[in-house]
Amino acid sequence: MTARIIIDCDPGVDDALAILLAAGVPELDVVALTTVAGNQTLAKVTENARRIAAAAGLDLPIAAGCDRPLVREQVLAGEIHGDTGLGDVRWPDPLRELDP
Repeated sequence: MTARIIIDCDPGVDDALAILLAAGVPELDVVALTTVAGNQTLAKVTENARRIAAAAGLDLPIAAGCDRPLVREQVLAGEIHGDTGLGDVRWPDPLRELDP
């Protein structure tokens, strides 16, 4: 039996690992990625999602969500996670455009 899942995340290092692991589990069918601002801006984490999906060989819809936390100010963590949120790793170019 295969479980169909949507991964909603703010792709930095931890979420990159989760997406890559999920892509490699035969019992999981990752059907979409959605992003929200977290330790980096929405633009950066969404680009990260597109690049991670390309690295994982995932051809699926990717959509951007909320651009800020709902109940507090956003705190960026570039000094911890790097300017992109993915440290200094070079990822492949994205394969897919964003889903509206």
